[in-house]
Amino acid sequence: MSHELMSEALERFLEVHPPVGSLPRWDEAVHDAFRLSTRSAALCDGTHLGEYFIELRKQATAELVSFHRELTVTPYRGLEVPCPDGYSLWQVDISLTLFPMRGQGFSRIECLVEFSTEVESPDAFRVLKLLPEQGAEVKARKELSGSLQLDTLKKVGLWVPLPTARLTAEVAVERYGKEGVGPLISEAVRRCAQTEVLGVTGARWRLKALAQRQMPGAESHQLSVILAVKQGTPALQAAGSLLACSDEDWLSQSVGSILLEFDSDVRRFLKSGAPAEGYGEWKDILVGPPGLS
Repeated sequence: MSHELMSEALERFLEVHPPVGSLPRWDEAVHDAFRLSTRSAALCDGTHLGEYFIELRKQATAELVSFHRELTVTPYRGLEVPCPDGYSLWQVDISLTLFPMRGQGFSRIECLVEFSTEVESPDAFRVLKLLPEQGAEVKARKELSGSLQLDTLKKVGLWVPLPTARLTAEVAVERYGKEGVGPLISEAVRRCAQTEVLGVTGARWRLKALAQRQMPGAESHQLSVILAVKQGTPALQAAGSLLACSDEDWLSQSVGSILLEFDSDVRRFLKSGAPAEGYGEWKDILVGPPGLS
């Protein structure tokens, strides 16, 4: 992991939420698959076990999940969230895009974001509400915009299938357009299975697919946080993680009971849905909000 130019917010976040380390796990999975191939030469459809996991690893290393570099911060004008005395309300919109290559796409998205101030300032802000709300249906955006945080992925030490451009729409063309692999943009519909305000500084979302996808495509979503910020608060910053996973039983039909013979760490990784991971950091989100709502 490279700490070069990594923000303090991201460093603190990674101390509590270390990276999954997907690429080493895939290397170990391929190693185990070839080791087991001496006893189970082929899967039920005749595919060689080792070659099957090489193909899975190839797909995984071509996948990309990323937060966008840009945040949208606006005064909150809704009526559902009361404003505490001495604070002003702000809405922070966080965008993310997934570029799956596995055939069934990602069945589950888990996002965690932690806010902080550059200098310690108790009661400077509070996370009050998250959008979309738990139980809501969430449809992916019809248009791709913004740019990806690929530099942050490299700071964390992740393998990045580095595209020639950082703009989300251009990366989508590079990932899918030239190869003709499925639609360029996915309009997948998900259900917000969980939202959770963590203490007063954190936010967690879990989005689950309503139906299995047949072909991969770029999928963008927007998540929002309503913050109460005290006037004169030091600059706010944030860091977060993004995990995109398959179903827990995604290998049951193809690999079956052979999976039980894999190393325990590898088996745990695969049973968790073999997450593709991304990380984000944002500085100077709000610098000294000038007034109260």
